[in-house]
Amino acid sequence: PSVQAQSLNVAKQGDKAVLFNFTGLSTLSLNAYQGGIGGKYFISDGLAVRAMLLFGLDNRTTNSSPQFTDDLLSLGIGGGLEYHLPLAARISPYLGGVFSFLTSAETVNPGGTKISSTSFGLGGIGGIEYFFNQNLSLSAEYQFGLSSTSGSKTGSPNNSEFKVGFQTVGLTLAAYF
Repeated sequence: PSVQAQSLNVAKQGDKAVLFNFTGLSTLSLNAYQGGIGGKYFISDGLAVRAMLLFGLDNRTTNSSPQFTDDLLSLGIGGGLEYHLPLAARISPYLGGVFSFLTSAETVNPGGTKISSTSFGLGGIGGIEYFFNQNLSLSAEYQFGLSSTSGSKTGSPNNSEFKVGFQTVGLTLAAYF
């Protein structure tokens, strides 16, 4: 008997998914989590909008003397557009654009120094989405763009930073329904 591969019918108008995103993978830091949860909706065949609630947690301890720990908590929102190229078997390459707004608060011990910052980001993305089946996929993407961060530190003047270039690598698990 012959076995035929099941044809996938995805990236079509009206398709929607819940997204679980993990970013900041370019640093390979195992003591930090950056990511989010959100949704994706295809407004036409191959064209999707996405929205995310972003959050991050980073706990670092230095080995210097005296030893101290700093904790960083980040919260924000993000969104974007994805244009999916025609599906080749289970792989769908895509291009798009994203934006983000993120606010962070950090406490550095000892001394309880507080650092806060606000970031805005805008950029282009390129990625590949692999479909395990009709309802589950995993995407890997790279972002190129710009970000502007301004912040303050207890007892110091405000500072700002502007970056242009490759921003981050991300993985997204999508559950389609």
